[in-house]
This record gives sequence, structure tokens and C-alpha cells, in this order.
Amino acid sequence: MTSTPRAAATGTTFRPDIEGLRAIAVLAVLAYHARIPGISGGYIGVDVFFVVSGFLISGLIVRELQATGTVDLATFYARRARRLLPAALVVIAATVIASAIVLPPLRVGDVAIDGAASALYVGNIRYAAQATDYLQAELDPSPLLHFWSLGVEEQFYLVWPALLLLVAGRGIRTDGTAMRRIAIVVGLVAVGSLAMSMVLTPTDAPLAFFILPTRAWELAVGAGLVLAAASLKRLPTPMASAFVLAGLGAIAIAAVAYDLTTPFPGTAAILPVTGAALIIAGGMRTPHGPLSRLLSIAPMRFIGGISYSLYLWHWPLLVLPAAAFGMPLPGVARLALVAATFVLATASKRWIEDPIRHGRAARMPTPRTLAMAGALSVAVAVGSIGLGAAIAPPTTVASSDDIALDLPTRTPTRTSDPAATTAPGAATPRPERPATAAGPVPGDLVPSLGAVRDDLPVVYEDGCHASAAETPTIDDLDTCVYGAPAADTTVVVIGDSHAAHWFPALARLAEAHAWRLVSITKSACPSIDTDVDIYNPTLKRPYLECAAWMDMTLERIAAESPDLVVVSNSRSTRFVIDGEAVRSTDRDDLWGAGLDATIRAVQATGAAVVVIGDTPDPAGDPPVCLSDHLDDALACATPSDEAITSTRLATERAVAAKAGATFIDPSDWLCPTEPCPAVIGRVLVYRDGHHMTTPFARALAPYLEPLLPGIDR
Repeated sequence: MTSTPRAAATGTTFRPDIEGLRAIAVLAVLAYHARIPGISGGYIGVDVFFVVSGFLISGLIVRELQATGTVDLATFYARRARRLLPAALVVIAATVIASAIVLPPLRVGDVAIDGAASALYVGNIRYAAQATDYLQAELDPSPLLHFWSLGVEEQFYLVWPALLLLVAGRGIRTDGTAMRRIAIVVGLVAVGSLAMSMVLTPTDAPLAFFILPTRAWELAVGAGLVLAAASLKRLPTPMASAFVLAGLGAIAIAAVAYDLTTPFPGTAAILPVTGAALIIAGGMRTPHGPLSRLLSIAPMRFIGGISYSLYLWHWPLLVLPAAAFGMPLPGVARLALVAATFVLATASKRWIEDPIRHGRAARMPTPRTLAMAGALSVAVAVGSIGLGAAIAPPTTVASSDDIALDLPTRTPTRTSDPAATTAPGAATPRPERPATAAGPVPGDLVPSLGAVRDDLPVVYEDGCHASAAETPTIDDLDTCVYGAPAADTTVVVIGDSHAAHWFPALARLAEAHAWRLVSITKSACPSIDTDVDIYNPTLKRPYLECAAWMDMTLERIAAESPDLVVVSNSRSTRFVIDGEAVRSTDRDDLWGAGLDATIRAVQATGAAVVVIGDTPDPAGDPPVCLSDHLDDALACATPSDEAITSTRLATERAVAAKAGATFIDPSDWLCPTEPCPAVIGRVLVYRDGHHMTTPFARALAPYLEPLLPGIDR
């Protein structure tokens, strides 16, 4: 994301067309984040930046090697620090402070950690870990998320100059093979990184998106252009012009044709990277050709000149106002914020970037520059953490005693009770609920808001809840047995994370009655036996691991010969139909058929089956909301008609009844009053936007127990 130096890598002549290319890159990113119609793939602007950066910075390194036979690493890093740190640290500090003002306290702590990671250029590693964590991936986007790309760049340049120096050796000015050795290394980095990206993207797209090893090839392509500069300058003029035209077309196609469903980076990143490389290559021969002149017009050069500050400021300006209002901003407001970004970026370049790069600070001795840069980075990181800790809700340790709830008791739905069965697609009649009482969030809330993000069922910690990318074998699950492992009564729970959040309730019953409890759950993978592929929005592709997991689940159940199998799944599953991701709630026929097949396959082992309908879906993230409304918990309640998906519950009720299974609708337990409360008694109901907390799930055990058939109590 660095600004174009006045000496381009192909010589000492300034390349205004590269300034224009940077303008295209940043405009694509701004248009994408502002949700401008038609620019659904504008995120590829970052890939263009990577190529430009690789070309410019590698050019500086190679020229220094050729001129002096070495690279002054300390001076290189000091120059990078003067260029990048001032504006970046100002944006980080301003964003963390603004977040502390406008965001709910529970979110401020997360943003503070993001700020610290960004100040130390490891934000991409943090975001990679979050995005590959099914639970963390569902959090609202950080106002500092865009710093991931700066992390990739600086991690690359932490090793790149030293690597080129090592490969070239001290005799580069006299040794003709030195440049060939550099070319080989650049090629190996590019090929190896691209291969890793192509392998990892289909299996773990979020990880591939954020980490350096899968992105280094894009910077290496820019470095390769430096090494090919002499040949590219000799291109025939028509061919060079065709390169520029093709490059512009490639970037435009990617920006328009790609979207959030495109597996990225992988092979998809080749198109925008090639486009950027062609524009740079063509401009070496025809810097004053018609298309290069178009890129070099004053407005494009101006935007390219402020592109670094534009990139830094635009995302927090778009994210924080939307978070403050608690809703997506209208298009006019987003455009106004983009316009404000231009004003702020211009001021940032004038008053922050340029004075540090070209003023007195530029003459500061290198050791002092590096020391000050390190001190300022650490200061911003520590300050961010300190501010987050000061504002975040306190963390208190919950009592280990199970808490009793005063909830309505219910009668299970069985096939012997046809009157209780509702036809698929029909709304389930519900009794009137008393009004939810207004009042503050209890001071002895369990779990506390400060601890709720870590409140996970033990199956997560034990590795007994498989992540999306994991494909454990049956043998891997041998240790996922709880309760009384040697007991005669075996209960198995299967499904996705919405089955896992029932585990604490079942574990409490297993402890009380000496059952053998087996957990077989996998993130975003419902236990429905269907030929239709499940779509995984995190992996951005059909969830093939889910089908394999379902086969293994049924195989494991047959081996266990359990007394009871409990099935529960999230309603948010998507199907792949005709190549498109379709919400499963729009195809309850397919869902019902898949659930019926699962029930009957399990029943063939001799086990009784209980289907627990999905829990009500609260609006937003209740813990975050409560942290912002400590004096009024009712502000975070959700109307029952919004929280409860009656048609899905009716479908599952009918399927269970027809198959002779038991169906349990938990809606009245989580929505005993109107609207559905975020807190019942002193227990927090949800740990995030849709998973129950462990204490609440355990508190439901007495209500769940009498509805479970086929086991000894």
C-alpha cells in the first residue's frame, strides 16, 4: 500500500501511469466497501496494490544491490517506518478511541486487540484465526479489518530484502549470475506461494485470504517485472499498448464478475494480478501511450497520490457510523462518507505523511528512527489494550452450581399424539406469553458479559466438535465420550453447533443418571442425510466435508448401538441447487426429506430418536446489546414472531411424527415471555447471535429430561 516513489524500478523516471493504477485499485476497494452496484468484486483492488508494491519496492532493493553490492537493511526499514507508520498509527488510535465512544463496550475490547495487532503488523494473523473459527467468524466486522493487507506487506518486506541480499551475494556488480539467482528465487517464491494458495483456498478460504504464504506470489510477480524490465522495454509498441488494454480489461472483469461467493484468492486472484502486471509491463515501453496517458491524467494521479491515506481512513469511516446507528447505512450516506474520506485523506497526506517523509524527520538518524518507530508502535498497541480493558465489561467467575429456572413445562410430540402434529409449512399455534418484565441487567449475571465469549461447551476445548475444515475419522472420536463411559445406557448427540449447544444439558443428565454420552457434531454441518450438497459460506463452496461427516456419523452410530440419538440443527443451513446457494428455509421439502432419512437410518440401529427443533434466533448479538443497555435488558429482547421460524419447526414436527420419533420444540423455554428475553432470571440466554450459553443450557436439563424416550432414569 506504499505510495509510488519518484524513482520507478525501471529507471529514474517517474511513472505517472502507476499512480493512476493505484487510483484504480483504491477506487475499486472504496466502491466495493461502499456497496456501489456492479462492483461486487472490488476487493481485488488489494491484489493490484500487492503487485504495484512488489514492483516498486523490489525495484528499489535491486537498484541498491546493483549500485552498492549490498542492501542497507536498517535504512530500508527506517524508510518503510517513516512512510507507513505515522498515518497508520494515527488511524489506529483514532479508530480505537472512536470505537470506545460509539460501540457497545463488549465490542470495544475486540477492537482494542485489533488495534494492537494492527500497530504491530500482525492483524492479518489475528483475522485469519478469527475467520477460520466458526464462532468468531460471525462477529461484526472490525473497523480495523482492512489493516490485514498492511500486515501481509510488512511481513513480506521483513524478510524480502535480506533474502535478495543473501541470494545475490556481495558480487552482484561483477557477477552476472547473481541476477539469475535472484530471478530463480523470485520464481520459486511466486510458484510456491501460488500453489499453496490454490491448494488452501478450496479447503480453508479465510486462512488463504489473510496469510502471507498464500499472498507472497502477488508481490513476487511485481518483483519479477523488475527483473524483466530490460526485455519489456523492447516490446513492440502495439503489443505494449495491447498489454495495457488487456490489463485494464482483466481488472475490470474481476471487479464486476467476482463477488463474496467467489473462492478467493486461489486461481481467481490470477486475473487481477495478471491485469496489474500487464499494465505495469506495457507502460515500460509506452509510458506515453494513449491508455497510459489516461491513467496519468491529473485526477488519477491525485487519487493515486492519496491512495494510502484513502485506504487507511475509508473503512472505519464506513463501519463505525453504521455500528453507531445499529443498521446498514443508506446509499446516500455511504457516498457522503466516501466523499468525507477524500477530504480526510487529503489532509492526512498533507499534514501527516508528507512532513514525516520529506521534513525534518526524514533527516533523523536511522537508529533513532527505528527506535522511535518501535516505541510508537508499542505505545499505540499498549494504549489500545489499556483502553479496551478499561471499557470492556468486567469478567466474573460464575458459580459452578446449576441454576434453576422457572419455565413452562411441555408435553413431548409423539407419533401417538397425531393432534399435536402440524402440517409442514403451517405455523405452529402458540399460547399467549406474558410480557417480559423491564429491568436492568442483573449484577450477578451468569455468565458475565466479560466472560461470555469464552463460554463454550467442553466439546470445543476437548476437540470433540469438529471445525468446518476438519475431517476427523471415527477413531478420532473415541475420546469424545462423557458421563459414565462404561455405562450400559448410551446417548449420542449429532448435528451442527446447534446440537453442540445442547451438550451441557445432556451432559448434566448423563452425570445424574450415569449415561454414556457420545458427541458427534461439526460446525455448520447439519445431520440430514441428503444428496443435495450443503453450502458453506465461510469456505465459499459446497461443503463436501459435511457429506463425508454424515456418512461417518451414521457409521459411528451403528457401531455404538445407542439407546437414544438426539438430533438438532441450525435453520441457517444453505443448499447448493443449480450451482446457487439457497437458504434451506426456502426448501423445507428437501430439509424434511433429509431429516427423515437420518431418523430412519438411526432407527435401523434400534435407537430411539429425539429431534430438538432449532432455538429462537435473537436479533443481533444479545451480549453486545446488553453491554450497551445495562439499565434496560428489555431493549435487547426480540419479538417472538421474528425469533421463531414456525414453518421449519412444523416441518420437523411432521417428519418426526411420521417416522415415529419424538420432536421437542424449545421455543417456549427460550421465549417464555413476549418479547423473547435476552436474560431469564439471572442467566444470559445466548453467548452470541444464536448459540445458548452453557449455564442456560444446563439449566434446561430438568425440562428436557422427561421428554427423552428410550432410556433408563
